[in-house]
Amino acid sequence: MSIVDEDRQVFAGHCGLPAPWDSLGETPMSHSFCQYVVQRGEALEVTDASVHELVSRNHAIADLGVQAYLGVPIRLPTGELVGALAAIDTRPRIWTQHDRKVLESLALVVEREISVGVSELKYRRLFADMQEGYYVAQAVRDNSGDVADIQFEEVNPAFGQLTGLDADALLGLQLGELLPGLHGEILPAIRDVLRTGEPALHVNTQAAGGRWFENRIQRLDGDRIASVFTDVTQRKRAEEQQHVLQMEMAHRVKNIMAVINAVVAASLRNAKTLEQAREITASRIQALARTQALITGGTGDTDFAEVVREAIAPHIDDDRRVTIDGPTIPISAQQAIGLSLAIYELSTNAAKYGALKTGDGHISLRWSVGPDQSFEFLWVESKGPPVTLPTASGFGTKLNDRIVASYFEGTGKTHYHPDGVRYQLRGKTRTDSTQELPAEA
Repeated sequence: MSIVDEDRQVFAGHCGLPAPWDSLGETPMSHSFCQYVVQRGEALEVTDASVHELVSRNHAIADLGVQAYLGVPIRLPTGELVGALAAIDTRPRIWTQHDRKVLESLALVVEREISVGVSELKYRRLFADMQEGYYVAQAVRDNSGDVADIQFEEVNPAFGQLTGLDADALLGLQLGELLPGLHGEILPAIRDVLRTGEPALHVNTQAAGGRWFENRIQRLDGDRIASVFTDVTQRKRAEEQQHVLQMEMAHRVKNIMAVINAVVAASLRNAKTLEQAREITASRIQALARTQALITGGTGDTDFAEVVREAIAPHIDDDRRVTIDGPTIPISAQQAIGLSLAIYELSTNAAKYGALKTGDGHISLRWSVGPDQSFEFLWVESKGPPVTLPTASGFGTKLNDRIVASYFEGTGKTHYHPDGVRYQLRGKTRTDSTQELPAEA
């Protein structure tokens, strides 16, 4: 069996060749009869090489003792002619029709073996190069005949890359030994495939080594299965994040609606006229809307300082009339809403009765952070009209002293000093955006 290239013929298989050619396994083209089979694309029959016009000067006659030759073409599965299957005699020989049929039959066997070999080579190359994990496994049955595990017979390099396991050390091991958590989950799907013969798609619901995999399981012969699996960790995490965002959005909508309901109810209850109720309600809802825009425009927690500046900005026409001083503190969405409402109430009262009513009035907003996420926030008015103690506390005072304080798990207190209103808020920040709206609202 000769494979012919440009300058030599290589013996893919041979029997009876003399030394040294039997050990070399090839000859130069000067010693090749098979080259003519490839060139002509048809069988070559030589009864007596010494007198045959095509090969009489070929060195194979003297060096290999070739006197008679019968060769038939060998083709690849794609049709390319690559060599010849030949019978050689060291004496002149008349080849019979039977000889030719036998050789042609053997050539078909060779071509089938080449086809299998090419397919196997392609399979191996694909097997090694594919990015998806792939394995072949044998079912392991218990004494009752149920499938209790699978034993790995073959894995590709990507199997090890995706799972972090040593692919070369997996062969002969069982899934239960390697990934016991995944074993119990995927086994029912494997049992169904072996029982029904129908392929299955399975995505593990618990992380295997911190990752999720989508398995396409197919039954092979007997109790063997094959599976191609892909890493879907990124997709799963995106799905989980989407679910969390949906739940958080639903919770935020629920809370903001509860806040709006409380604001509207209190505004209507405390207003003296319908027009006043409309004005107060609209202003408070606008304050909520500005804070909500600040929250939803960010990528995570809201900054305490940003909320303060955003909430007071609509009430200040001259930056010299307000001093804002404090460090960055991350707070949750609900805390931001509560803080903005508190500042809105204080600003509104300052505009009506306090420091913002006169041209010389001033407001100082400052806060500091202590250990364990504790903080203190102070609102101090000065140079405004003399302050008188109110005869009754309205919704604004209740909002600041009780409801807003509950957002921060702390205390709030409004002080009516003669030289200006002061508000003190103490508590702890937390960044749990799913905290419930305080029941008092």
